[in-house]
Amino acid sequence: MRRLHPDGATLDAVGEVIGAQAVGMEHIEALLDALEAEGLAAREVLVPDLSATLRTVLRAARELRARGEPIAPPQLAVQTGLSVRQVRVALLYADVLKR
Repeated sequence: MRRLHPDGATLDAVGEVIGAQAVGMEHIEALLDALEAEGLAAREVLVPDLSATLRTVLRAARELRARGEPIAPPQLAVQTGLSVRQVRVALLYADVLKR
């Protein structure tokens, strides 16, 4: 991991490794602790305004639903002009807000 991220892994990279696995906060904290114990700090990247991105994604989802089209990250990305990754981050943000 250090060879791939010599300046520290981003939280996005950690999230990509975790993927869709069912993990709890305690697992994420243990993973971050293990990375830091190896001298590899997890750092945040500057993130655009997630609230604005989420509003854009939700508006697009409503439009797709109204047309009877599938609502999935690739379709939302096309509809919004965002990347699939940005759409997924916005949806993850929505999931966190629900808690």
